[in-house]
Amino acid sequence: MRRNNLFVLILLLLTLLFPSICILAKLLHYSFTVKNGIVYATATSVLYLGIGILLITRKEKGIGKTSSVFLSVSLLLNQINTLLFIFRADNQAAMLLMALWFVMTAILVAVYVKNTALTATFYTLSGILVLPIFLFIMLSDFGARTVIAREVSPDMRYCAEVIDDDQGALGGATILTVYRLDGSFSIGSFDFRKSQTELRSGPWGEFVSLSWQDSEHLSMNGMIYEITNYYPEYLTEKERIIRYVRKHEGLLLRYIEKRDDDILKNQPIIEQIRTNDTYIDFSCGGSGFGSETSYWGFYYSESDDLSALCPASSSKQELRKSGNGYVWEESWQNPRGDNTYYVEPIVDHFYYYELTF
Repeated sequence: MRRNNLFVLILLLLTLLFPSICILAKLLHYSFTVKNGIVYATATSVLYLGIGILLITRKEKGIGKTSSVFLSVSLLLNQINTLLFIFRADNQAAMLLMALWFVMTAILVAVYVKNTALTATFYTLSGILVLPIFLFIMLSDFGARTVIAREVSPDMRYCAEVIDDDQGALGGATILTVYRLDGSFSIGSFDFRKSQTELRSGPWGEFVSLSWQDSEHLSMNGMIYEITNYYPEYLTEKERIIRYVRKHEGLLLRYIEKRDDDILKNQPIIEQIRTNDTYIDFSCGGSGFGSETSYWGFYYSESDDLSALCPASSSKQELRKSGNGYVWEESWQNPRGDNTYYVEPIVDHFYYYELTF
């Protein structure tokens, strides 16, 4: 590689840095946000403007057709990132720095991209992007985005935030967002929020209260949001079953009263129903083979018998408190035994269970 092209290669790689991070984060269901806008703007401005000025002052030669396309696309992606950043920035100095970088991208294309069709396309798209940036910067003194409430769910799995988006003469909004706290992380001033979801965007100034009723239900201004409706892919088998029973308690009680199989026909959770004199077992699945087998489901017991499905004999059904439920382990009586039984109350007379053999 010729030395005078080394700086061009550096530029091509660095201009892809932030777009690549944003695209990768999106593919992994992360939202890439910045805690300190001025740090982000200063860092990117120094990086990109410094490299751009270095290239121009060294009077590097053209970079070829393929590299021209590569450069134009990467710079356009950065301009889009700039636009998205500016609309969320709360510091006018940060906005001005990013706007300066926006101008430098146009200069770099003018210097290095010689294809007329490519430059025309680039400038057309850039012209479309620059209009909202210009208007927003002109009116930025009137706007501010502020987190006015933040609550973490009892199980430390989700975090809810209420954002006051005050745009002055342009209006505003009150935004409720939730993200997966247990999958999120920070690097310096950058936040990577797992599966951030906007639950509501309402009138500006409407916020009154925010609280978690439990790990699955969030309340804002008295309105209840069932969080698992927004994150069904993260539910464990246990969570799916418990959620199903709570949601379909009336349907299950109607089946128990009438014993009509058509009532539960085509239900997505239940695989098999077994009954006896003291309980009704709604089996929901299993895994493993031979001596390494697990089963799970829920059962109905009118007498609220916690040991209904326990594999131990009645004289050895010793249940001990464990989390929200109770557990029995064969090893308590037999050191060689590995069978276990877990049971947890769901609603009146309904119990979740797990069996391992």
